[in-house]
Amino acid sequence: MPLQSLRTPAGGGIISAITGMGKSAVLARTLEVIAPQQVVVHSRSEACGWSTLTQVLYLVIDAPFNGTPGGLLARIVEGLDVLLGTDYANDRRKLRNLDQQLLFVTKLLSNHRVGLLAIDENQQANFDESFWQKSFVLFFLGLMNLGIPILLLGNPLAFVGLESASQDIRRFSTAGYHKLTPAPSFSETWWSREFVPGMCLFSLCDEVPAKEGIVEQTFDMSAGVPGLFGPLWIEAQRIALRRGGEVAQLEHADFIAALDTPRVRELHAMALQVRGKAPAHRFTDMPFKSRGAPGSAQSIPADECDGASTPQARVSSDHVGAVRKAMERKVKAKERAAEKRREKAEHLTPEDMRRHELQMEMFASLRGTQEPLLAGSDRAPPKRR
Repeated sequence: MPLQSLRTPAGGGIISAITGMGKSAVLARTLEVIAPQQVVVHSRSEACGWSTLTQVLYLVIDAPFNGTPGGLLARIVEGLDVLLGTDYANDRRKLRNLDQQLLFVTKLLSNHRVGLLAIDENQQANFDESFWQKSFVLFFLGLMNLGIPILLLGNPLAFVGLESASQDIRRFSTAGYHKLTPAPSFSETWWSREFVPGMCLFSLCDEVPAKEGIVEQTFDMSAGVPGLFGPLWIEAQRIALRRGGEVAQLEHADFIAALDTPRVRELHAMALQVRGKAPAHRFTDMPFKSRGAPGSAQSIPADECDGASTPQARVSSDHVGAVRKAMERKVKAKERAAEKRREKAEHLTPEDMRRHELQMEMFASLRGTQEPLLAGSDRAPPKRR
């Protein structure tokens, strides 16, 4: 019996947040509640027009690291193969033409009535700055027109270009454009009454400080980011347990000691930048709140930062300004380069794009093979540039 089209167009959504805000965890938990059974096999239905149907209620994949259409299609097909035990990947590889592969994958998603295609790990480099960023968006819009909802998850910088088109934002706002942000203060309800107290329930220590005190003391250490509080809470307990004694007692000093451990030290640097207290804009994929910016915490000079007694924090204001300007120039240069790539893409033929994608896939498959080849010959290794 021929399979009927879905007919009804679907919408899309976006979950945007810096690392540590729990995007992937929220998605996974939500899908477990809404659709505990990911694959459903339907029997014959005259009304729906099928003799049997294996439906995939949702499919979650990671965006390709190299930002190519071929990589995206491969992730989709491989995800279906893992769920269904099929061998669609082999069929896709036989189609050397990108247009044929796009049609093949579209049919698979439609035939299996995929209820949601969620694409995680979208970053600035593999989506917003991708040579095929506009093609990705058009492909997603086409899938939504066929009745397949699309959900994108990733860093806020990944969606800068998408936000510039009103049609794209309208379609991806159907399920909501959700921007997860750190708790603005330790008294924020979800932070002080839900998340931190909930994390404190998982304790190996005999005695712990009052939850209210933990909420207030650790806020600047974790900047209201769940993914930064978790390691801090674990490391403080580890310190308390290693202290020995008849009773494992977690003390406030253990949180301070945890800041200088290998597991937390760099995370604390991230927290300082989120809070606008970092001496320099180190992490380019995280927000940097400048002094006096509307609605944001003010940046604090290096000599006023938390931990200003450390040598790294004692940075002169002139040096901080120079580093900041250098980072701003780097960001602007990347923006100009991305704009040039987009302009160039508009003048390329489909054949040019297919040829370039094939080169990218070939380079990706050769990763790690140069060193063994050089090791087995007398040729000198390539110079670093």
